[in-house]
Amino acid sequence: MRAPAVTAAVTAVLLAGTSVACGGQSSSREGAPPVASAPPDLLVLRTQESHSGPAPWELGRLPGFSLYGGGRVIVPGEPAGALQTAREFPLSGPQYERIMTDARAAGLGRARTYEDSRSTDASLLRVTLRTTGGVRTTRIAAPEAGGTGSRGELLEYVERLPDAPRGAREFRPTALAVLATSGVSAGSASATPWPLRPLSEGTWTREGRCTVLTGQALTQAQHLARDARQDSRWTSGGSLYAVSFRPLLPDEHTCRDLDVR
Repeated sequence: MRAPAVTAAVTAVLLAGTSVACGGQSSSREGAPPVASAPPDLLVLRTQESHSGPAPWELGRLPGFSLYGGGRVIVPGEPAGALQTAREFPLSGPQYERIMTDARAAGLGRARTYEDSRSTDASLLRVTLRTTGGVRTTRIAAPEAGGTGSRGELLEYVERLPDAPRGAREFRPTALAVLATSGVSAGSASATPWPLRPLSEGTWTREGRCTVLTGQALTQAQHLARDARQDSRWTSGGSLYAVSFRPLLPDEHTCRDLDVR
């Protein structure tokens, strides 16, 4: 899976206890990953991509790759209007074991940070992996710049992660996060009145004012998003907003889950 050459953050998380070191040094012993029979909502491996100075409608982007117990994989799909979508597919037992074996070989069982002093506004690659010893997070500044040695091995590992095969089914979320940013310009099209809970009542996060919708409100928001453009403007409580529509993944339940990356 090739990481875009943008100001981005990719996260590979080893979930079970966080510790971080700098300069490519380990801060924790490597542990074996959980077996493929783990629950399908237990996150095992994630690569997370974020941007420096994103447009408001780019906030809260879906992780580039999420691997769950049992070999369940969820990756971003093509946008449907303003709605972020995802695809899911299963890995075979051997595929799962290969990804875990390669994760250990790439050094993801140890928390490390790779700086890049050449870039002042660089992207950040964070890889999260769950091990029996805890959560291990590796961070690489400016991953688009490439690298050699252990840095290069990690970047190659992320690039090799599988994309969704042809025919991968649509991921159907049970909750949707609405991430609203106020103070935006009027844009080129007229704004649409927001028909749901006032956007100003959302929880403050780094991704914007966050409201999690379920049930009928989820369905209504999905319809709104599919009929809108990503850069559409919305009016709510007398203010103008840009909105990002982000489905919650199986390990995500609240706005707080989107604010910890």
